[in-house]
Amino acid sequence: MRNQDRLKQNTPDPAAQVNHQYTPPTDIVKLPSAGKFYSKEHPLHKVEEVEVGFMTTKEEDILVSTAYAKQGKVIDKLVESLLLKSVKADTLLPGDKSAILINARKNAYGPEYKIQISCAICDHPNKHAVDLDAVGIKENNQEDVEFTDRGTFIIKLPKTQANIELKFLTSEDEEEIETRAKQKAQHNLPETLASDRLRQLIVSVNGAENILVINDLVSKLPIADSLFLKRKYSQIVPDIDFVYEVVCTNCEYENKGVVPVLADFFWPDE
Repeated sequence: MRNQDRLKQNTPDPAAQVNHQYTPPTDIVKLPSAGKFYSKEHPLHKVEEVEVGFMTTKEEDILVSTAYAKQGKVIDKLVESLLLKSVKADTLLPGDKSAILINARKNAYGPEYKIQISCAICDHPNKHAVDLDAVGIKENNQEDVEFTDRGTFIIKLPKTQANIELKFLTSEDEEEIETRAKQKAQHNLPETLASDRLRQLIVSVNGAENILVINDLVSKLPIADSLFLKRKYSQIVPDIDFVYEVVCTNCEYENKGVVPVLADFFWPDE
């Protein structure tokens, strides 16, 4: 073989080098909602699980982005980057978003998440390690609840006997409630956070979707009905069972609560 031919044979193909790309591993996340509570137009309608990528340096760039931090969009941008399906993160239910974040953290840094809990009685700091592999989907009490094919649910209020159709709130809904509160504050109007939240939750009253009917009910809703609605919502909202039980090493009080997702959730100590 001539030297010129041997040189050609050993020279890498530039096109092959350009086309060679590293593909990060992926994982499957089971959604607490099982896709049941999204509208037919939503990408996750009736989708029980989603494929997500492992965190890479691309996601680390998102976590340290000052621009996203100022906008309060770090978590949403992270979730959108991890999802292989195109979905706006602020349209996700909080439980589904949490499931994706916990999976990402576990695959990046392992299943152990160390937290420190201050005792509710003596304020003693207690160290605790959460096993993310043991975190599952919350069991819901769905008795006396009628679910619709458009992702909503209907309950009957005990005092007014009204049939109320409700939806589960997304981050987008929470932002709308917060925006209204800020607008009222700017115009020196009284705060109506509880009422605004109910208006955002309620889709219809006895089948009527008219906003005037909804507003009228909210303004006259007995406290007993309001409490019933909130408790029922809390019982059936799809979510992650992300709770802790820590016995204080100082006074032996059993502390219980939701595991705090702090700044070091994605930046654990080495």
